[in-house]
Amino acid sequence: MSGFRGNNYVPSGLAYFVAVVWILCLFAPSRLLAQPPEFPMVGIGDSIGEGVQSADASLFTQPSSYLNWVAYKIGVPFPLPLIQSGPFAVVGDTDARSRLDPDVTGANLSVSGADLYSLLNEQADAGSESEINSETDLVLFPRIGSQIEIAEAIDPYLIICWIGNNDVLSAVLSFDELDGSQMTSIEDFTAGYEELVGRLGDLDSAIVLANIPDVHSIAVLVDPEDLVWFLGSDYGLPEGSYTTLPTMFLLKLGLVDGSIFQDPDYVLDPDEAQQISDRIDAFNQIIADRAATIGAPVLDVNGIFRYLVENPPVIAGIPMSRRFQGGLFSLDGVHPSNIAHLVIADQMLNLINAHFGTSFPRVTSEEFAATFFNDPFLDKDQDRSVVGRPFTGLLETIGALTGFTGDQDDFDAGVSSGLDELGLSTTNSKRGTPEWLDRDQIERAFKRMWQVYSR
Repeated sequence: MSGFRGNNYVPSGLAYFVAVVWILCLFAPSRLLAQPPEFPMVGIGDSIGEGVQSADASLFTQPSSYLNWVAYKIGVPFPLPLIQSGPFAVVGDTDARSRLDPDVTGANLSVSGADLYSLLNEQADAGSESEINSETDLVLFPRIGSQIEIAEAIDPYLIICWIGNNDVLSAVLSFDELDGSQMTSIEDFTAGYEELVGRLGDLDSAIVLANIPDVHSIAVLVDPEDLVWFLGSDYGLPEGSYTTLPTMFLLKLGLVDGSIFQDPDYVLDPDEAQQISDRIDAFNQIIADRAATIGAPVLDVNGIFRYLVENPPVIAGIPMSRRFQGGLFSLDGVHPSNIAHLVIADQMLNLINAHFGTSFPRVTSEEFAATFFNDPFLDKDQDRSVVGRPFTGLLETIGALTGFTGDQDDFDAGVSSGLDELGLSTTNSKRGTPEWLDRDQIERAFKRMWQVYSR
């Protein structure tokens, strides 16, 4: 038997042998007589690769990563550094989160919060489990080094690298400083990507890269129409401008009112939004140009999400969109939902087959259907509430308290234990604000959840 065991794909002995020989012959025939690498496939990147959803990475979210799906369809082992979390935990927290099995060396090296510089330079340096004090340590333990250094040491047959999102999208994740100032410079990104591609090109591995989706394709940006849909009012947000999901949560909880939009730090105007889009276009051109120097294919994630935004799919009468709860993103509006990860994986497999002449199986219609109908982030009955994964992380807990999640009519919400077991003093989660929340607490939580750092 083979399949997902403990949320990690582990093929049987014969299947593993066949898969490794197949991938070796296709990607690295010159290495047939060499010592095989620790893992045939490695993933490097940021929070999307790690499997963050709703601002947390845990054993509930990591198996849904597009990287895990690609490895499963190719048929190679891809152990995950599974993390156990809690109802008040956020990604980056190493006090309330820990490794399920710290002895597992993962093939998925992607780390939440990573930008291009940190993928190249940020070191995992924990010598023991007690010394883990960063997301980099938590994911890469028990290894020492940066993502790229560890990938170089493994030298697998296939490396999938999707990096660059945090070099530009941090400009909209800084929800209380929306001025477009947090982006990496074009000069620094160019130098960093040249180094990355140069080091990857020196390996014997097949390399696959990916570009950056446009800011208008992600759900974290909220326009006046979104505010009306979810809150009943646009609160005076100017037409053509955006605010963010954290601000919408603050409004929903009654911790701020419409006067917040008099503060330009909470409003992204059209010129600022265009500035971010222009930087994304520049970065994507750099990615394409540098990838061409080593003959690496680039998955056009920007094009995929633009297509989905311009041509919203309707499945079994259920519409999908980039909007919050529209099914393409988790509660944080940045990290893909289960079905979006599956779309990315399928397109990645298509790209690999087209570029390398392989014939790895694509995602089946049955896999798409099962993932779609069980996706906790799609509002299937259009009542402004989704199933979610209540109490599996701080944002999921806030979602349950605000009524954005926990829709038991949509699907079995699995929250029969309710709020009482968490000791939270509130009544119906769709009414009122619990005593333990205030604006400062929420803003601090969102800053941690979206991994906004001053670099």
